[in-house]
Order: sequence, then structure tokens, then C-alpha cells
Amino acid sequence: MKSTPHLPALLAAIVTLSGVLCAASAAEGAESDSHLVHVGNTTVEYFSVGKGETVVLLPGGSLSVNYLANLARSLDASGYRAVRINPRGAGASTGTAEGVTLHTLADDVAGVIKQLDAGPVWVAGHAFGNRVARMLASDHPELVKGVILLAAGGKVEPTPDAQKALASIFDSRTSEADYLDAMQYMVGDPADKALAGEALRQSRAPNAGPIQRTAGMSAKLSDWWAPAGQAPFLILQGANDQAAPPQNGQMLKADLGDRATLVNIPSAGHLVVLTKPDVVSEEIVNFIRQHANAGN
Repeated sequence: MKSTPHLPALLAAIVTLSGVLCAASAAEGAESDSHLVHVGNTTVEYFSVGKGETVVLLPGGSLSVNYLANLARSLDASGYRAVRINPRGAGASTGTAEGVTLHTLADDVAGVIKQLDAGPVWVAGHAFGNRVARMLASDHPELVKGVILLAAGGKVEPTPDAQKALASIFDSRTSEADYLDAMQYMVGDPADKALAGEALRQSRAPNAGPIQRTAGMSAKLSDWWAPAGQAPFLILQGANDQAAPPQNGQMLKADLGDRATLVNIPSAGHLVVLTKPDVVSEEIVNFIRQHANAGN
């Protein structure tokens, strides 16, 4: 597999895909109301549910946090507070695209954590969101207990089938049959493609994409790939992820050493957080408890 740290077309594809909206999100308002905070000249929307230690959830590129609702509910059921933060351009979050870098997006998240007086927190990012999570750990280590990476890419490019699928999925001219066919490359089990496809339709945040592409292209891989410090990392990846191939996680584990725990989830693809939210939640909770026990 070819390593491509700075491939513009690849970055655009990863940012555009990154995750999907949970079809159950229409009912989320009763459980987790929208809140707005101001970070400089930026307005950032977040949703909070539960009590206990805080787990911040960051979505993939070009998407809102809606598809993370089931994961948030599962964390709540396990005794944690889940805070989902919409990036600029998604949901009610607003902010300029001019001069935005990954550092800027990490600062937005840091601003929310500070205003909630919630830090230090556990921060989980899916796809492009894990780049922001890693940058947050690098720039604001005092706010981060640990980092959870879901479908982490960055060095190894998507498979050719996944690249073609991305182009098809986000082409408005794609037929329904071709759309669903493309979705099979985003999930580990083809039986999940209809759910993933319907969810994707419901939660695109097209205004977020250009901001994130600008931010991603401005950053050096070394700025965010394997942050220095002491924070532990959980690398959760679908064993069949074709958009962020598992070799990425293996390479990151090698770079982080004993600070990182690597977990491969069978029969799961890039959208593991959508298709297997309870499995993802269980692994996150186990990771947090393991490190809480280690600190006692």
C-alpha cells in the first residue's frame, strides 16, 4: 500500500466521507439539546448528554455530530457525559474559513471545553475528526486525559475501490443502484449499506467541507500524526476499513509505542461508529477504566 501523507485529492475524499449521520438522530433533541458558545469570533454548537467523566466526540469531515448520537447515548448509559461538538460550518456552528488551520479547529474545541469547565477530558474523533483530536492533544495537552481515534487515516491512502466509491457517493448524478453499490466499500458488512446510505443523505454539512479541506492542506503531517506527551491513545479501527486502511493504525501504534492501544473490530468498515456504536462504546469505556485504574 502506497504511503501518501500529502495528497490533495485523497484528503478531500477523506474529509468528504469521514462518517455518516445516524438515522435515529431525529429523536435526539429530547435527550441532548443544542447549546451555543462563543470562541473568539466563532460560534460553536455542542450537544451534551449524561453525567460523569466527559468524553468529547468530534465528527468526520463535511458532517455534523448527529450521526454520533447513538454512541453518545451508549456512553451515557455507561455513566459518562458525552459532548458532541459541531465544527465550523456544521449545524449551528459558524466561523470564517479564512486562514483556518488544524490548529484553529483544535482551538475551537479547546474553547468549548474551557467554557464548560470540563477539562481535562477524553476526546474521540472519527475520521477527519481524529486529526482535530490529535491536534488538540498537541496544542492543549492540559485539556486532554486521553485520545480515542476512530477510523484513523493520514498516511495510507484508500483502496482504489474506496476512492471510486467516494466519487460516486458524492456525485448528485449517481443512480440509486450505483449509490448503494458504492456504499458497500464504506461498511464492513454489505448488509449495512442501506442504513449507511440513508444516514449519509440525512446529515451532510457541505459548508464544513471547504473549511476542513483548507485546514487539512495547511497542516504538516508531523504536526498532528503522533503528538508528543503522556496522553494515552486508543486506536479503534474496522478490520475491513477501505477508506482509512488499518495499516494507518498499525503505523501509528508503532510510532506511539506503549502509549497506544490498538483494537481491530471484525466485520466493520470506515463507518464503524455508525454500524457498531455499542461495540465502539464498550471499547472506549474499557480503555477509560483501564487508565483510571492504572492511575489509582
